[in-house]
Amino acid sequence: MAQTTFEVDAATLAAIAELKDTFGVKTNAQAIRKALALARVTAKNADSENALTIIPPHDGQKKVLLAG
Repeated sequence: MAQTTFEVDAATLAAIAELKDTFGVKTNAQAIRKALALARVTAKNADSENALTIIPPHDGQKKVLLAG
């Protein structure tokens, strides 16, 4: 498999570390792949305003605008 490397800032590394825990994966690449897959599903399911409505289990609805 081809390997690509790139530099990221500390905030991005922290976000990837958080996603590794959330997704239950061990590597940065696995976390990034899962995040990209989730982003694709999100983009495909956005409404006509390019937004999603998220309904958390114990909180009110939240509308997330994907693009401005």
